[in-house]
Amino acid sequence: MAIKTPQQYIESLRDGRVVYFDGKRVPDVTEHPVCKITNNWVAMDYIMNNDPRYQDLLTDLDSNGERVSFALQPQRTPEDLFRLREVVKLWARVCYGKPTGAKFVAKDGLNAVTVVSRRVDKKYGTNYAANVEAYRTHLQKNDLSFAMGLTDIKGDRSLRPSQQVQHKDFYVRIVEDRPDGIVVSGAKSHISQAPACNEVLIAPCRAMQQDDAAYAVSFGIPLNTPGITMICAQPEIGEGANLFDHPVSAAVYINDATIIFDNAFIPKERIFLKGEWEFAGDVAYMFANFHRLSAETYKAMELELFTGAATLMAEYNGVDKKAHIREKLTWLVMYTEAVETLGRAAVEHCVGEDGSDLVYPSPMIANICKFYFADNWHTATKYIQDIGGGIIVTAPSYNDYVNPETHDFMEKYFGGKAGVPTEHRLRMVKLIRDLTSCYEDVLTIHAEGSLEAQKLSILQLADWSRYRAAATRAAGIVPATAHPLFVELPKFPPEL
Repeated sequence: MAIKTPQQYIESLRDGRVVYFDGKRVPDVTEHPVCKITNNWVAMDYIMNNDPRYQDLLTDLDSNGERVSFALQPQRTPEDLFRLREVVKLWARVCYGKPTGAKFVAKDGLNAVTVVSRRVDKKYGTNYAANVEAYRTHLQKNDLSFAMGLTDIKGDRSLRPSQQVQHKDFYVRIVEDRPDGIVVSGAKSHISQAPACNEVLIAPCRAMQQDDAAYAVSFGIPLNTPGITMICAQPEIGEGANLFDHPVSAAVYINDATIIFDNAFIPKERIFLKGEWEFAGDVAYMFANFHRLSAETYKAMELELFTGAATLMAEYNGVDKKAHIREKLTWLVMYTEAVETLGRAAVEHCVGEDGSDLVYPSPMIANICKFYFADNWHTATKYIQDIGGGIIVTAPSYNDYVNPETHDFMEKYFGGKAGVPTEHRLRMVKLIRDLTSCYEDVLTIHAEGSLEAQKLSILQLADWSRYRAAATRAAGIVPATAHPLFVELPKFPPEL
């Protein structure tokens, strides 16, 4: 089939999947008024892949001459990573800072199991790497959308998966091992775009111990598989939301759904990890390594939008020349460009992995970039809300603006600087309200790993011997800490 059309993608979702939204079973996700928001957003992948203007960037020709999505290709060189950055930038700029979810997250999980499956095969003589490659080919040939199922429900966070007290299904686990496959139960949560995807790639979210072996499981499976139920996340908006009042949230419903596995059967050819507990943490770690590029690239594009909205709101309010406003705008520019620069630097200093021909961004730089973005987000929110003013939360709705009885009042009293149409100011007010919502605040802190996860990674990756060598040499401590950058340096200060 190669590249699907948007219409073929939408039709593929009519497959009998079990989805619940706001307490009711959804008979057809392609007809549901809110689920359609997610579908249409994910469909942008297929719209752009079929657009001749973008095909050279977004697609490749496979060995049979069929066009396939570049995002599903393994990235083996720095040039591949830079191209992937441009892909994610395009996706994000088109979709208001939120990349289309057809392959955005799960492609990084696919690369993670590509790396780890070879390690498991080498130690145990399993056939997981072949399964992964067959799965990659299946995704490419059928141009499937697929979600990444990484985060388990977790229950009591102080206990490992096998130690949970209330029940044993807070993490997805193997409940039966059969000659033809496995049966799994448990749940994954925060799974973006799941009800709008064809398949889900499941992987462990943490390191495990021997007692947790049943939870060390990875596989790829269609989302209409018997035993799978999806419960949609509560959206920011309701049915009938318009793009005036909700320019982002009425166009992008991420639908971070919960996926429940109730004795779902997984065929053996779809299994990428089955009880090899010592490799569970490797999968989660490798996913983070690959996904950092995607996350930091779209965040820089999101900040373009954010900083642009702050700039225009300052102009519309007539305060863009005020010293404290210019200071805030300058900070936002530095924040935006620093995230972009750090993300690019992580790719420039990309690394490989023993036993694999894949490359991924520098984990140290990438984690610093992610932390810097998330840790400063609330300051950015404070600045843009201060620039915008109270109107961000008190402005009447689009229906009031178009109502003949109230339109003239709103046109008169919600104007700003002379020469700026009232409608433009109101549209910017609504955009800022969307961009600085509670959802965006929580998403920024926790998506792609928490602040503590970044700090832990940075601590573990730090080149402490280099830091110590610089300090001991300057302090005149003998012997100084050995490090290749310092041992051959000439004596300083010189004795002349």
